[in-house]
Amino acid sequence: MIRSTRFTRIPRPVREFLWKATILFVAWKAVYLLFLLPGRVLDKPLTYVIGKGTAATLSLFNPSGNYNAIPAMHPKGFGNEGLEPVMAIRSGQTGLLDIADVCNGLELLILYAGLILCLPATRKRKLAYIIGGIIGIEILNIIRCTGLVLIYLHKPEWLDFSHHYLFTFVVYAFIFWLWYLFSRDPEFAKKLKLDATT
Repeated sequence: MIRSTRFTRIPRPVREFLWKATILFVAWKAVYLLFLLPGRVLDKPLTYVIGKGTAATLSLFNPSGNYNAIPAMHPKGFGNEGLEPVMAIRSGQTGLLDIADVCNGLELLILYAGLILCLPATRKRKLAYIIGGIIGIEILNIIRCTGLVLIYLHKPEWLDFSHHYLFTFVVYAFIFWLWYLFSRDPEFAKKLKLDATT
């Protein structure tokens, strides 16, 4: 009884957001882990696009570099045994970067789109921001992977910092900027004020 009273004190827009976010999160994890992950239904094409996009971007800067991206198997990291599928970025036969499924940005795309789905706005605005944002995030991910290859080639001592901190910060900053733009809609603020009074 006390818990339910405390929950009802939370403003209605916040309660609705929390319910929607919880349902979306549980539904996504169930569908992903049970159906999409085992067959790499989303991961395989997404990792492929990131790999091919990275090789194409590198070739744009240096056409003589003979860059290509091919499917390969790579030892799993973080103490896990076995191999995992990757897109291997190469210059001729020289390996430069392996893009695994965990680096394809899928979780970020779901996080980004999920928050927008949970916030009040018109369907048209949500759709525009989801589609535009997903395209933007994936282009940024391709630029990130291209940057990692260039750092590996020219300043390898900066690779670890760039991979774990610099580019991670840039990608998250971009996503927060998109959320900020989405929330600046006058209808968004108006809806929150109306819901807070009911």
